[in-house]
Amino acid sequence: MKIKFLRPIILLALILTIAGNLSGCRGWRSDKPPIHPNPNLDWQAKYKAQSLSREIPEHTVAWGRGTLNKYNDTRDDYLQSNKGFYTGKSANGSWLTKAPIDVTTETLARGRERYNIYCSMCHSESGAGMGTVIKRGFVPPPSLSDNRIVAYKDGELFDVISNGIRNMPAYRKQIPEDDRWAIVTYVRALQKMHNAQYSELSTAEKRQLTR
Repeated sequence: MKIKFLRPIILLALILTIAGNLSGCRGWRSDKPPIHPNPNLDWQAKYKAQSLSREIPEHTVAWGRGTLNKYNDTRDDYLQSNKGFYTGKSANGSWLTKAPIDVTTETLARGRERYNIYCSMCHSESGAGMGTVIKRGFVPPPSLSDNRIVAYKDGELFDVISNGIRNMPAYRKQIPEDDRWAIVTYVRALQKMHNAQYSELSTAEKRQLTR
């Protein structure tokens, strides 16, 4: 008897629930503001994203345009006119034959330091290709004094450091352009050490060999 009495009440409650839900559907856009029971900070004073024209912060570099160079110059005209510095290629797309930096004693010292940090674990400090990770089973890279590597243009070496090759990872995010070029110059010094001819040595260097 109680069950029969409850059935109409349940049915009425269900009808009212459905009617209430349907009444909340306007069916189309309205100019009337919606009910907003929890306003929080919606009407506080604020600026919407991209609504203000702000100056570009100092030393900002546009995405994909390279990192800062030693002159802290990030202007578009500088980047375009110095494309080789960031890509290793000339304006016509050919590899740069020589590094676009001054090769000094300080440059070579910096290149040696960065090479020993980032490269020697695979290529070894001598460039022979038997670094620490190779002794632990990693695939050995070719010797940097290999004729094929010696024949690379400086721009090609820069590109390999930047973007990697085969199982060598890219280092463009870890090493700034200046340091990548410094490494290139130091790799050339290592190659010279392995492949130099006796006739190319200075008199002082020849005397050191004969001691």
